[in-house]
Amino acid sequence: MPPTDPCSWDERYRADPSPWGDAPARTIRTYLDDAVPGTAVDLACGDGRHAAWLHSKGWKVAAVDFSPVALESARDRYGTDIDWRLGDATTWEPAQAVDLVLVGFLQLPATDLVRTLRRATSWLADGGRLFYLGHARENHERGAGGPPDPDVMPSVTDLAEAAGGLRVDALRHVLRDTDHGTAIDIVLDVRRW
Repeated sequence: MPPTDPCSWDERYRADPSPWGDAPARTIRTYLDDAVPGTAVDLACGDGRHAAWLHSKGWKVAAVDFSPVALESARDRYGTDIDWRLGDATTWEPAQAVDLVLVGFLQLPATDLVRTLRRATSWLADGGRLFYLGHARENHERGAGGPPDPDVMPSVTDLAEAAGGLRVDALRHVLRDTDHGTAIDIVLDVRRW
């Protein structure tokens, strides 16, 4: 299971402040590139690359992570126009409704992830959107890369539970070529009615 405490992630980000590079994940760009900018939360923002990309597209972004080292590094790299917030994805709450919640590669046990995504959808303004991208459970047996613990990789069924009562625009697997083979990711794209 991946480290679930800030100190472990602090060490990881001290060793490599930008482990996935500066470019946002291609799937995030594909789905969100044409979205009309508004207010956004990048929940569990890690190295900040997705928050920085949203900001470059005109979004007003609050980027939340529980690693102070990751946030400090991201602030140094991407600037202070993004609202960098120290907080745990499982408990943090915004002060007001937002137009977009982006959750990229948050690694939690499925029940905790579902609970966190359900909480995050409650933050959405009318018509607001939650977009989740992560490693699919199927990636553990059939794909390449990702965390070694399948318990932190959701299935379609897990994400369908998180989407209850919302308009589902996408719930699907996405194949991604890597240096080690094909990775199997999973997307949940939902909106508040």
